[in-house]
Amino acid sequence: MNQGQFLKKCTFAAVCLLLIPLISDAIGAQHSLHGAQTEVMETVVVTAERINEYAGLHPGQVEVMGLEDIQQRNILSVEEVLNNMAGVDVQKSSGTGSRISIRGSAKGGGALLVLINGRPMNSSQYGGVELSTIPIDIVETITVFKPPVPVWLGPGGSDGAICIVTRNSATGWDETKKSVTRIRGAAGSYGRVESGVSQRIQNEQGATMIVAEGMHRDGKQINSDGNSGSLAANWDKQLGDGMPTVEFGIRYYGSRYGSPGPVDNPTPDARQSYRKASVDGRMKGFRGDGGEYSYSLYGDYIDLEDDSQSGMISTLENTKAGFKAENSWMSDDWNLRINGIVEREDVDHTLSGQHHRLTGGLGAQTDRILDDLVMTMGLRGDYTTDFDINPGASWGLNYEMADRWTVKLGAGYSVNIPTFGQLYQPSHGSIDQARGNPDLEEENIWSFDTAIKYQQDKSRQLQLSFFRSDTKDSIVYQRGEDLIYRPLNANRSWRHGVEVTAKYETELGITADADIIIQDSEIEDTDKELPYTPRIKVKLTLFYVLEGLGTKLETTLRYRSKQYSEAENIEAQNIDDYVTTDLKATQPFAIKSVAVEWFVTIQNLFDVDYHIHYGYPDDGFRLLTGLNMTF
Repeated sequence: MNQGQFLKKCTFAAVCLLLIPLISDAIGAQHSLHGAQTEVMETVVVTAERINEYAGLHPGQVEVMGLEDIQQRNILSVEEVLNNMAGVDVQKSSGTGSRISIRGSAKGGGALLVLINGRPMNSSQYGGVELSTIPIDIVETITVFKPPVPVWLGPGGSDGAICIVTRNSATGWDETKKSVTRIRGAAGSYGRVESGVSQRIQNEQGATMIVAEGMHRDGKQINSDGNSGSLAANWDKQLGDGMPTVEFGIRYYGSRYGSPGPVDNPTPDARQSYRKASVDGRMKGFRGDGGEYSYSLYGDYIDLEDDSQSGMISTLENTKAGFKAENSWMSDDWNLRINGIVEREDVDHTLSGQHHRLTGGLGAQTDRILDDLVMTMGLRGDYTTDFDINPGASWGLNYEMADRWTVKLGAGYSVNIPTFGQLYQPSHGSIDQARGNPDLEEENIWSFDTAIKYQQDKSRQLQLSFFRSDTKDSIVYQRGEDLIYRPLNANRSWRHGVEVTAKYETELGITADADIIIQDSEIEDTDKELPYTPRIKVKLTLFYVLEGLGTKLETTLRYRSKQYSEAENIEAQNIDDYVTTDLKATQPFAIKSVAVEWFVTIQNLFDVDYHIHYGYPDDGFRLLTGLNMTF
C-alpha cells in the first residue's frame, strides 16, 4: 500500500469517528419531537441485575456474574469468576496467561475478545489471555458472550467475548459509610502466600478506589516458583447535574517467575520477568431523551525479559494507544448503537525486530423490540495496515413462543486478524517453547446458534443450545522437531455440538448449576480434531448456606474427555480424560465493627493425576486458607 492510500484511509477513519456524535445528536433531536410517545430511560447503572435483564432479552447466549455473586461466593480472581460460569473454563499457565475455553474450545487461535470498560485489552500472548493484571476488588460485573458475538462489541471475538466493567461511584455503596477498606491474607500449599488491600472513598459526586495485591508461590514442579504484585486506582466524578461523568484509571502489574517447560522439553533454568502498565480515561453521559455516549482514551505498555535455557536473553516491548467512541439510543421498541475505534500498536522484539499496526473500525447495531419478539442486526468494518479491510456481521432473534418458553437464533460472520504474538513472538511462553509465524493469514469465521430455553424463575431454568462454527484458514499450533510450538493456517475447520445448561434451587436452599457440552470438530485438510477441543465437557456446581451459622459451602465437579494439544493429533501427546472435584467453605463473623470471613479452598480434592496442557502436570491436591476483613 502506498503512502497516499494509507493517509486517505486513516483520514476516513478519523472523520467517521468525528461523525459519530453528530449522528447521535441528529437521532436525539428527531426522537425529542416524539417524546410523548416514548418513556425516558432511567440512568443506566451496570449491575448484575440490569445486565441479566439484557441477557434475557438479547438473542445471544450470555453469562453474567456481578458484584453481589462475587462477594457472596468469596471469589478471589477474575479467572475464578470465569471458571464458575456455564460453558467457560480457565486453565492457568506457569506465568501470567490463562487458556480460556468458551463453549468447549480453546484452540489457541487468539480469537477471544476481552474488553475492560468497553475498550480492548492488549492480548499478544501464546494460547492465552492475561487476566492477572485486573484485581478482583475493582470488578463490578463480568459478562461472557458465547459465539456468535454481536459485532458492535468489536473485532476478534469469533471464539467469544469477555466484558469486564469496573466499579464506580454509582454502584455498591453503603450510604452510611464514606469509605470502605478491605484486607485479605491467605496461605496455602507449595509455599503460596498472597495478600491484598483495597480502599474505596466516596467523594462529592464521585468515588476513588485503590487496590494493591501481592503473591508468592514456590510451586510443586521444578522452576515453577513465582512472585507478582499489582497496583490499581480508579477515580470518577460527575461534573454536575446533567453533566457528564469523567473516569480515570491506572493499573500496574509486575511478575518474575520460572518457565519450567513440558516434561519432554524441560527448562529448569528459564525465567521470565513481565511488567504491564495501563492507563484509561473515559467521559460518559446522556444525550437527549434516551441517548448515551462514552468516549475513551487508553494505553498499554508491556515489557518482557525472557531468560532462556540456552542462556540467551531476549526482550519484548509492546505499546498500544487507542481512542474509542460509543453512542447508543434506546426506546421502548428499538435500540441503536454506533461505535468507532482507532488504535496503534507497536512491538519491538530481540528476534523478530520492530513492527507496528494501525487499526480503525466502525460498527453499528439495531434492535427491534416487539411484544414477544426481539430482532437484532449488526454490521462493522475494520481496517488494519497489515491486513487491509475486513467486514463483520451478526444477526439474532429472540422469540417468546409461550409462557416461560423462549427460542433464540443467532448467526455471525467475523474476521480474526493474527495478533503480533502469533505473527512474531508471544509475550507469554518462553522462546524455548513458542515462536511466531509472520506468514499467517487472517481467519474467516461463520458462527451459528439455536437455543430453546425454559425459565420458571431466576433460580429454575433449563436451556438446550445447538451451535456450529466454520473457519477458513483456521490458526492452530503445531510442534516442530525442535519441540517448539508455532502457529500455522489450516485450510478449513469446523466445530459443532450441543450445550445443556440448567439451574435449580431446591426447597432446602441448595443451588445446583450444571453445564454439559457434547461436540465434534475436524480440520478438513487432515481429518484431525481441533486442538484443546474435547468431545465431552461437564461442570456441576452445588452451593448452600447453612441456616443460623451463615456458613457458605460450595463444591464443583469437572469432567473432560480426551483431547489433543496440537493439530497433528499425535497419540503420544494427547491429554487423557479426567475428573476433578473442588471444595470451598466460607464462614462469616464479626469482630466489633469489622466484618470478617474465614475461607478454605481445596482444589483437586482427590489428587487426580492429569495434565492441564500437554507436558504440564497439574499440581494435584491444593489448599488455600485465609481471612477477609471489611470495615
